[in-house]
Amino acid sequence: MKISKASVDYLDGPRLVRMLGAGIHHLFQRRDYINRINVFPVPDRDTGTNMAFTFKTILDAIKGRGELPLDEVMNLVTEAALDGARGNSGAIMAQYFQGVRESVAGAGRINAAGLARACQRGAQQAWTAMSEPVQGTLPTVLEDFAKALTHWVGEGIEDIGELFRRGLEKARESLANTPNQLPVLKHAGVVDAGGQGFVDLLEGILVYIESGAIDPLDKDMRDLDELIFEPGPDMGEMDIGDHRFCTECVIDGEGLDRRAVMRALQQLDSSSMVVAGSPERVRVHIHVNNPAEVFLACEQFGEIAQQKADDMQRQHSLLNQQGKVAVVVDSGADLPAGEVDRLGINIVPVRLSFGDREFLDGVSMSPDEFYRMLEESEVAPLTSQPPAKDFRRIYTLLTSHGYDVLSVGLSGSLSGTTQAARSAAELVKEGRVQVFDTLNASCGQGLLTMVAAEAAANGRSLEEIVALLRELTPMTHTVAAPDELTSAVRGGRVPPWLKSIASVLRITPILVAKKGRMGIGGVIFRRGVDAGALARYILRRMKKDTIYRVLVAHAANPDGARQVRQAILEKHPMVHSCHLAEAGPALGVHLGKGGLIVGFLPQPETLS
Repeated sequence: MKISKASVDYLDGPRLVRMLGAGIHHLFQRRDYINRINVFPVPDRDTGTNMAFTFKTILDAIKGRGELPLDEVMNLVTEAALDGARGNSGAIMAQYFQGVRESVAGAGRINAAGLARACQRGAQQAWTAMSEPVQGTLPTVLEDFAKALTHWVGEGIEDIGELFRRGLEKARESLANTPNQLPVLKHAGVVDAGGQGFVDLLEGILVYIESGAIDPLDKDMRDLDELIFEPGPDMGEMDIGDHRFCTECVIDGEGLDRRAVMRALQQLDSSSMVVAGSPERVRVHIHVNNPAEVFLACEQFGEIAQQKADDMQRQHSLLNQQGKVAVVVDSGADLPAGEVDRLGINIVPVRLSFGDREFLDGVSMSPDEFYRMLEESEVAPLTSQPPAKDFRRIYTLLTSHGYDVLSVGLSGSLSGTTQAARSAAELVKEGRVQVFDTLNASCGQGLLTMVAAEAAANGRSLEEIVALLRELTPMTHTVAAPDELTSAVRGGRVPPWLKSIASVLRITPILVAKKGRMGIGGVIFRRGVDAGALARYILRRMKKDTIYRVLVAHAANPDGARQVRQAILEKHPMVHSCHLAEAGPALGVHLGKGGLIVGFLPQPETLS
């Protein structure tokens, strides 16, 4: 439907839906350029992507809802923005829309003066979302646009099309001035990326008002999870600042005090904080070194409905990663921290919960914190597989940097994690992603992951690495001994009848991986874990003339792990490596505190 300039003397729900849709389509076309100029607050070159994700959520919410009055459309826009906001700019825009919603509450339509008041209220709210407001950023452009609207309404402009045109002129002028307000922009020779995104949105709206034209939706934009992260101009070494994790969460509740949430978060060592929302829903974006502190601070205000923590340091290291294949694994694989860093392994965290409190394994909960809660909590913990979108986000990031991706998975017979990884891989259209089921868990999965990462660093192709894993999988052994059986029964790894028999006979079962499942491989003739007996069981299964890689993990039992390691090194003449690792919460839920688990496989000749 074409809208002539003369006809736009009011804005109602149907017109708002069409105008926003046109602006969002135009913003989609500009995302790569916005990414390239992104240098503040962190030069991670994802502002265009984050704004596109945010506005795609809005577009989905208002699609086909053009019959609604203006205030109801704004309710949809605001809720969608809060739900889908990504990054600083996305969260700021969510708060901007919250202000607009407040201004138009109860209004089926507004005139030019009403639009100016709504944009003024939105700009005021946008500034409140930032813990440390900075001139020369997105809120500056929002404010200058709103001031221009207010000025021209005062000068007698009543036509919304003309008002938009004059407001856009001021927004462009404000954007061009951002380098004079923010030295980092001047140094890089760019304007503010968030402000650029808002101007692009306005340009799409104005073109539609004046001509009825809408930018086509590119095929690769029909699903925004396929966005390409393109490198920006040469701006020197990327500096992520003093904080490693870009952390986001959503708080749901009643009577939420956004300013109180911000005050609580200001007590943390943090940067780049944006807190947006309403009394019913608040979105937090913040950079920290300990995401758990953020989630703990937020959950005192309400229920955490969403949470994620992206490792900016790891993302930056992609630029320097060796080889052409990137290795991804879920946190169910227990790995030595030093090897994860050395080999550039990308980890997708398993989720676990104590009652209604959800955590990200290894991100918002450490093994020490898990075992402490295991002792103190009256509620038994549960694990859940990472959603497909968690895998998909990292797959897309890696393929956009030119890597083939090998995702090394937990046995599909033990968890749906690998199926979630496969679902995510099928949706990645750019680049190659292959998911490999190790038919293993914990240390066995961890060893195969390290082999894959070493082969990748040595320049092996995706096909060569997969062939190597297929060769090694039947020779990879995982052996575990719990210190108590309650957790193993609760987690489904041990049947209840076995616990009863073990209690009567005073024995402890040895669990082994068999064809992707955990079964009973033997017993220890005493209650509880016995490091010496476990080591002897493993040594009987290691061939004397074969070089082995060994990985020993422990569930808050470092002394037991060291005893197993020492026995293997003393008794077996040829060990390539014997790493120690803390068993993460994903394993601890099923093995319980005190348990030990060992993986071993023959050293591949191609990596010798």
